[in-house]
Amino acid sequence: MTDGDFVLDSLEYLDAELIEEAGREAPRKRRTWPGWAAAAACLCLLLGIGLLLRSRQAAPEGVQKWSPTMSAADYFKDCGNGEGPKRMSFAALVMPPYAAALSLDGEREALEMEGVLPAMEDHSGQDLTAYYNGDGSLYKVTFWWMQRPYDDRGGYSDLRLTAAPKELHEVSDVVMNRLDDLGREIPPQVTVTLRDGVEIRAEGSGREARTLTWQTEEGWYQLYGDADREEELVTLLDWFWDHPLALDRFRNAAAECFTVSPRSEQPEAFREQIPDFAALGYTAESELVYLAPRVDTGERAPVGFEGVYVRGETRVRWSLSLGADKDAWDDCIGYPKMIREEALAAALAEKDHVNLDLLSFGCPCMATLRLERGTSADAWEIVASLAG
Repeated sequence: MTDGDFVLDSLEYLDAELIEEAGREAPRKRRTWPGWAAAAACLCLLLGIGLLLRSRQAAPEGVQKWSPTMSAADYFKDCGNGEGPKRMSFAALVMPPYAAALSLDGEREALEMEGVLPAMEDHSGQDLTAYYNGDGSLYKVTFWWMQRPYDDRGGYSDLRLTAAPKELHEVSDVVMNRLDDLGREIPPQVTVTLRDGVEIRAEGSGREARTLTWQTEEGWYQLYGDADREEELVTLLDWFWDHPLALDRFRNAAAECFTVSPRSEQPEAFREQIPDFAALGYTAESELVYLAPRVDTGERAPVGFEGVYVRGETRVRWSLSLGADKDAWDDCIGYPKMIREEALAAALAEKDHVNLDLLSFGCPCMATLRLERGTSADAWEIVASLAG
């Protein structure tokens, strides 16, 4: 994508175990009081047996089952000791995989009063930020609490929660791997805990930072803490377990970042990333450019685009976004010059759209071609026009 190599630093997550219990309602009959009493007794017995069986269910192999008596160290018990030589690799970065950022520092007190965030009086430093993709969708929110002592007695501490609708597509300039005595890479050592049907993945040992990662129907979450901060990290985990963080509040805040402009007012926006639909015989129904403060410069600039084009019975939607979620990048079929017509047709046989990897302003850009009416041959004509 650039002269350097991007390194994707994605964390694995394990889907939560879903346990469903269903019962079939029996036909209603008129009962006398003794009949109802007997039915109630049977129901209590069945519930008791069900709870007993549930309590005896073993966690999956390699997964420990949570209990209220677990210590913070128990969450990290299989994470090793952090010993062994380490190897570091570097990558050339252009921009992070999101388009715009909105500071939430001024909302900390309100978020604490509403019970959205815990009161962290001993961590007065802060960096609370919501990040958005170029189409205005939420990429992630991060709540970073910092403790910075004014003397040399120690107490330095960073704690952070990252929450996102889906697992993140991150890039990092440094990747560190641990090696054994023969120079072979040692896989990351993790501890997995099953808590309320959700698997929590713990990583980090020795002088390394600690992380706790889990996923629910609402989103993907990761807590980060400095080395030797397991107690604080698990205390924070317990708080968010009792006060699940809903992401809708931060999705709605995107309006503070984004404005929409007709393409006629932004004629240079994404000039190399938008096919020449007019030359292909299409008429534009609509063309909108999304503007937001760029992460690298802070200046308001184009970060997203959506256009709808019609040619006879064919109708296509072309959208661009600086930044996208991990699923979108995993679903990407490549650069236009690398794509073959057969591969495009196969992708469109499974769904009505394809994702393409483009560059804009020298940073990653996700293009989506949605075929609302038409054939894969129509889509191929458009993609081939970009390949030059």
